Amino acid sequence: MTTVGIVAEYNPFHNGHAYQIKQAKEMTGADTVVVVMSGNFVQRGEPALLDKWTRAKLAVEGGADLVVELPVFYAVQPSHLFAQGAVRLLGAMGVENLVFGSEHPDVDFLKLADEAPALEGQQGFADKKQTFAANYADQLEEATGFKLEDPNDILAFGYAKAVRELKLDMKLWPMARLEAGYHDQTFEEGQTIASASSIRLALHKGKFEKIDKVVPEETKKALAEENTTINFEEKFFPLIQYRALTDTVGQLGQVYQMAEGLEYRVAAVASQANGPQNYQSFVRAIKSKRYTFARMQRTLLYTLLNIKVDQMQAAMQDPYLRILAFDQKGQTFLNEIKKTVELPLISRVDMSLAKANLRLDYKAGEVWKLLAREGGPAQDVGRRPIQIEK
Repeated sequence: MTTVGIVAEYNPFHNGHAYQIKQAKEMTGADTVVVVMSGNFVQRGEPALLDKWTRAKLAVEGGADLVVELPVFYAVQPSHLFAQGAVRLLGAMGVENLVFGSEHPDVDFLKLADEAPALEGQQGFADKKQTFAANYADQLEEATGFKLEDPNDILAFGYAKAVRELKLDMKLWPMARLEAGYHDQTFEEGQTIASASSIRLALHKGKFEKIDKVVPEETKKALAEENTTINFEEKFFPLIQYRALTDTVGQLGQVYQMAEGLEYRVAAVASQANGPQNYQSFVRAIKSKRYTFARMQRTLLYTLLNIKVDQMQAAMQDPYLRILAFDQKGQTFLNEIKKTVELPLISRVDMSLAKANLRLDYKAGEVWKLLAREGGPAQDVGRRPIQIEK
């Protein structure tokens, strides 16, 4: 059985994703598509529109054969850690190929990773006012001549670095994006492929009819009928305020990624008499030139979930394979690997497991329900993988 892996958020699953799955099979000759998908929160620290179970179901209906959750301790991270976590899970399952979008699909990312300087902490860079990503891009360009600045290229480079660091025999297949750019906020009438960002913006503005031609029927139905976190910020901001106001500065300082005195800024902004009145303005008030907006969003989510540095580090060293959905091919693949895979294969979660190994994902699922339109079903305890017949 030949496998191809895809790393995704599917927020939401749209026509471009279905096209990528189809092309991934054709490019690699694989007969089984294994997707590692972010759980209930995505990389920039926001809740996914639909819960992980619904999105996994849509992915299998859209052509994938198996969907495995990318745990929150990998999913809500900067690109290099996000990529490393996803590749680690795919490698553990023995997936031979990885297909991903890229703004420069002709680049040999493995060669680029071999020539790249070692990743360092921010203290290793001369310009302390730039973000880590910008500083590293400058260093990489100086060493290789390639300017790493486009979002998909950044992830592609992360995948290549992870393959090398983990010593995996995995072939990388960059694929050009079709029609829509990663950060495109609009799409034209008649366009059949649009970015997830533009789809989310249309939904946020209440223009449900705009997405009619750019998502599959199953996605439209799910967005109309299932619980969603569209306009989540109205609920999210008071929760963030509560944590920022009731935790001491010392407690905030223990939160993962709350570095270089950021906890003082968070506490000060939260306690201002006439301070920010919504989530977006709160994030803008605490960020600086050294930190991206997404980094601040992630840090606030860590704060809400009360994820300490030692908890995050321990979780990242103890990953697992949480099965969300599969079809017949996916089940056959699971049967083939279950005796040899070294990471735990998890298909059912009870409360003891939720409070131990899966405690961060469990907390993330409970918070997702608070942010959803009408709550929703349990996200972990008692849930079994969704089996789709094709």
